[in-house]
Amino acid sequence: MREMLIEGFAERGLQLTIDAERPVAKCVRFTKRARLGYKIEFNYRFGTVERMFEYCADYLKRLAETEAYKAERKAKRVVERKEAQENVKEGDIFVASWGWEQTNVDAYQVVAKKGATVTLREIGLKSIEGSEGFMSDLVVPVKDAFIGEEFKKRITGRGIRISDSQFASPAEEGKSFYRSWYA
Repeated sequence: MREMLIEGFAERGLQLTIDAERPVAKCVRFTKRARLGYKIEFNYRFGTVERMFEYCADYLKRLAETEAYKAERKAKRVVERKEAQENVKEGDIFVASWGWEQTNVDAYQVVAKKGATVTLREIGLKSIEGSEGFMSDLVVPVKDAFIGEEFKKRITGRGIRISDSQFASPAEEGKSFYRSWYA
């Protein structure tokens, strides 16, 4: 049992030290970023040797479950990204809502697409009549009402990162967006 556990930890880049007399189990992960060259994952003293082996086996099981979950999540993101890249076509509208103490809305239209790269161009917004409130309103993107110059961006799984503060998501035609400002 002891050798199986030590080998299981070694397969994951961990070093397990077991002292059955005291009963103490210590697990370290070697890394260049740590001050001492390693990071202690756990260092516990147990009431019984059986409990120590049980804890180490459970720890290995949790590590395997975490690795499987991460692999599954990564595969799911790859599929989402591929689907998003296939579904985007010329004429699609993306909207970015951003701001601090105000809500700015910017809309972009796909002008061209080549693989995972799209050429975007900013388009105008039209205020919906009767939606005006105190320094706010609802706006709708106006298709083919180009404002800015063309620029290229890559499609991610959920949308398009325009800048550090702007992430544009696909917008349904005719959907309104809340916008606010301060004087």
